[in-house]
Amino acid sequence: MDYLVPDRDCGECNLCCIVPAVDKPEIQKAPSSVCRHCVSEGCDIYKSRPEVCRTYYCGWRRLAVFPDDWRPDKSGVLVEMEQERGQVAAALTLVANPLKTVREAGFIDFVARQVMRDARLYLGLPGPKGRLGAKLLLNSPEMKKAASGPRSGVKTLLEQALRKLQAHDFQPALSEFSGNDVST
Repeated sequence: MDYLVPDRDCGECNLCCIVPAVDKPEIQKAPSSVCRHCVSEGCDIYKSRPEVCRTYYCGWRRLAVFPDDWRPDKSGVLVEMEQERGQVAAALTLVANPLKTVREAGFIDFVARQVMRDARLYLGLPGPKGRLGAKLLLNSPEMKKAASGPRSGVKTLLEQALRKLQAHDFQPALSEFSGNDVST
């Protein structure tokens, strides 16, 4: 099993059952739609859930660099991990009150630290139901310069990135597979 941060569990968080798209032969789910198996107690097919569900863990569960209070349902940030040119990249997908999130001191400081470390970082927004999300790379020369100065510079650039994301033309999600769509 992949490494998971000790003493972190999903608890009541179920954003991975809502935000991402799933397009596998055994199960399909449109982005930003609730999986029909997601119930108030968790997953109603938990013991027999598909492999894609068994192996998915958000970045908060996988990497200790994310603060303990960043559980997605509490922080409003779903960290999605990707392999990019042999390096791990993290998309900070804003799932609740994006403007408030990018203005929070802890979020700004985290972004600044990671940009200064050259950690590959994106800011993302989920698309509306059935539409793909959008993301922007935060590792720009402007962000790196801002990260070495006062917090206000990073905040301004995050707000600009958020405005660009909010103006994005969210494209419909297309599925390669069909036959077991669990979207509601």
